[in-house]
Amino acid sequence: MLKNQQIINAHALLEFGSFRKAAHSQNISQSAFSRSISNLEKYLGVELFHRSSTGVTPTIFGEALIKHSKQILVSTKELEREIKILKGVGIGDLSLAMGPYPAELSGNRAVGRILANHPNLRCRVSVTDWFEVEKMVLGKSFDLGLAELGGAVKNRYLETEPIGVHRFVFFCRSGHPLLNKKSVTKADLDQFPLALIKLPERLASVFPGRLFRDQGFDYVIPSVEVQELTLSRQIVAESDAFSAATIIQIENELKSGTFSIIPFEADWMSLNYGFIFLRDRALSPAAIEYMEIVRQIEKKIRIRNQVMLKKYRAAPKH
Repeated sequence: MLKNQQIINAHALLEFGSFRKAAHSQNISQSAFSRSISNLEKYLGVELFHRSSTGVTPTIFGEALIKHSKQILVSTKELEREIKILKGVGIGDLSLAMGPYPAELSGNRAVGRILANHPNLRCRVSVTDWFEVEKMVLGKSFDLGLAELGGAVKNRYLETEPIGVHRFVFFCRSGHPLLNKKSVTKADLDQFPLALIKLPERLASVFPGRLFRDQGFDYVIPSVEVQELTLSRQIVAESDAFSAATIIQIENELKSGTFSIIPFEADWMSLNYGFIFLRDRALSPAAIEYMEIVRQIEKKIRIRNQVMLKKYRAAPKH
């Protein structure tokens, strides 16, 4: 009978190309590991690996085994995961991928709060480009995404829940030449560097600043591309670049006089992020609790952002 551990051992042998190293990776003796591979070859009736003094390489049969057994291993892990969730063993793990804006506004704080409730919770958190979050959830490397919803709402394999629809502003350093104008147009902004993360394709025609396209991708790239929003703020503080943020993200810099809001407003100037998860994959209790914490934080953010907007911005629409 074909055993799951034998398949795992075969994958390890392919990866390391050495019985000694592969056995070490599986925390078993080399003799036990060799028997496992030999028994697998005996069961299948073929030689799976060429052995030589320089290492181990797969035969055509070994390549076929590796190719077709990958999905078996993935399915086994999924089965084990779902049974654990259904049995209610603890609250499970939290595996979370976030885009930069939701991470900074509510996602990071929510991780802290759930850890305060469950200090022994195992968490794995990644902050990356919003479009990568969708790929990570689809590939099952992360259970839950919190990012720009863009293409995720169109994907039939995904469930989405909008939670972050917040108005944002453009800002620059105090003393910037643009602030001498009573109102600013897109053409005015286009003359200056935009320091920001990659943007959804839907904003390409309306978003100010010099934008570039990578052929075949559904995003556009600003002239000063950053991975972290803190970096964009540092660049803006030291140059004539401008950037975009919700009022509450730059509240301290506005109070200190480091930044000023650019007098430009348009109807499309809103973030649009939310939860992203697989339609047919159960979420762990930890993920469900985390989502509720984020919802609570987002309610307060929405109100505070609206209050701050009224305080700081009164500019004509374009």
